[in-house]
Amino acid sequence: MEGASDGLASEEYEAFLSGGSADALTPEIDENGIAELFYTSGTTGFPKGVSMTHRELYLHGMYAEIGLGFTQDDVVLHVVPLFHVNGWGTPHFLTMVGGQHVMLRKFEPVAFMQAIERYKVTRVLAVPAIFNAVLNHPDRTKYDFSSLRQLIAGGAPSSPTLIRNLEETFGVQTFVGYGLSETSPILTLATPRTFLTESEPPEKRQERQAMTGWPLPGVALRVVHSDGRDVRPDGEQIGEIVVRSNVVMDSYYRDPEATEATIRDGWLYTGDMAVIDEQGYILIKDRSKDIIIRGGENISSVEVENAILSHPAVLECAVVAAPDKALGEAPVALVVLKTGATVTTKELREHCKEHLARFKVPRDIHIREALPKGGTGKILKAELREPFWKGHEARVQ
Repeated sequence: MEGASDGLASEEYEAFLSGGSADALTPEIDENGIAELFYTSGTTGFPKGVSMTHRELYLHGMYAEIGLGFTQDDVVLHVVPLFHVNGWGTPHFLTMVGGQHVMLRKFEPVAFMQAIERYKVTRVLAVPAIFNAVLNHPDRTKYDFSSLRQLIAGGAPSSPTLIRNLEETFGVQTFVGYGLSETSPILTLATPRTFLTESEPPEKRQERQAMTGWPLPGVALRVVHSDGRDVRPDGEQIGEIVVRSNVVMDSYYRDPEATEATIRDGWLYTGDMAVIDEQGYILIKDRSKDIIIRGGENISSVEVENAILSHPAVLECAVVAAPDKALGEAPVALVVLKTGATVTTKELREHCKEHLARFKVPRDIHIREALPKGGTGKILKAELREPFWKGHEARVQ
């Protein structure tokens, strides 16, 4: 099908609908039968098919609606591909309440901004790289974003700097959400909680909104040590996020071994390493595969990235592990600067020293024109990491 000049899929879809029947369908459906099959991104291995049942998807729609409160007046711009964690499940719960969908064939900043203005979009769910691209686009001020009521970032870690800049630029509530293909997908939202905003300093609110968040209704979530014990809820002890819920997949499609390795004693092990604080807020520190082990000390690549992203000249960055003869591994940063901005790697290292313990400061910082991204807008860390490890038998783990 040919696309519209503004990148929106509209006329073809309406023509397709016009050929359908208005008669209601009442098919017999087994609620435990597979309704949809989605594949993981394959960043940690071969992509696996996630079997989603009618029951899981229905209950996810209910849980997400309770957490987000979408209404028939909402207009949502889809920039998360529908093949990526089910488009955040939006096709189900927005349709359930009678809201309006606006589809982009692919992300392009101008088409994105035009669609918000033209269709009076109220909410957008997107990966941080997309929000960052729009935030720093030279033509951003030419478009009307007054219809926006909420921005939700997910799919990759968001820095507090990004959340703060989005709120200040667009004047709308902005927070993080978290989920997996295996969980239909939304598990947590970092929405502000009144009893905390009334008792904590104002800057703490935006800090919390950049966290992974707290579980949706119907989601049991823990952070555990390798032996299954819960970590202390002090925001310091790191463990793996495990989850149990009606929205967790039944199995990987035709892959019982992978299913058994991922779901143990009724809990799905996510591979995401996090801390939990006394208020129940989760903060992912890293994927287990992205933790950098330097001389026996664990370094969160996300923590280092957030420190670099707080520098006003930095547009994007990724921190990966590189081999180190003395310490096993060392953090290395790949950085893209904002258009027209200048900063030296020495200045960036000094900036890091102001925000990080010295052993976490990147050994090397490389300025790049761009960083490789996948179809969903995620930075491909594996691709960035590979050249540093060429000729080495394996990473130190």
